[in-house]
Amino acid sequence: MTLEELQLARDLVIYPNGKSRISLEEFARRYPLALEQGKLALKVIEEANRKQSDDEVGAALIIGATFGFTAEHVPVLCELLHVDWHSCHEDIVSTLQKLKDPRAVNAVYRATFVKHEYLAYDEFLGLARKCTWALADIGTSDALAKLHLLTASDKSVIAGYAKERIDNWDKEQKRKRA
Repeated sequence: MTLEELQLARDLVIYPNGKSRISLEEFARRYPLALEQGKLALKVIEEANRKQSDDEVGAALIIGATFGFTAEHVPVLCELLHVDWHSCHEDIVSTLQKLKDPRAVNAVYRATFVKHEYLAYDEFLGLARKCTWALADIGTSDALAKLHLLTASDKSVIAGYAKERIDNWDKEQKRKRA
């Protein structure tokens, strides 16, 4: 992506006033591929992965959040979850949580234990917490089994997050994969 394209993607972010710097219509006029659900985000995220560009991963996540992600995104999102050259791991887990694709279970489970330098300040392990929520929302028997494994973690914070998701499993059925 060019610097101009990166800025256009960033301009899609919706601010607290409910507005973005560029309208969806204007963005789609410049990038018609954006109107084909997920196509532009997939193109950008695959290119970002090849180039190992943190900025482009972020741009792809903004484009996907705006115009939609599809099951086509899951493999590259899972791959990106386990590399350390970007700083979008929490956003990737949130995206996988929304997609609820069973193919993401193992990647999300493994991401629970990864420590990224840029998250070193977080004593409450927010990424791990997001991973337990993602597993719970994927909602398959495999995801539940991974949560049970996490309850045995030597990190009591992670074990606690997993136990909470298990304890609320039945109450949260409406959030789970259909």
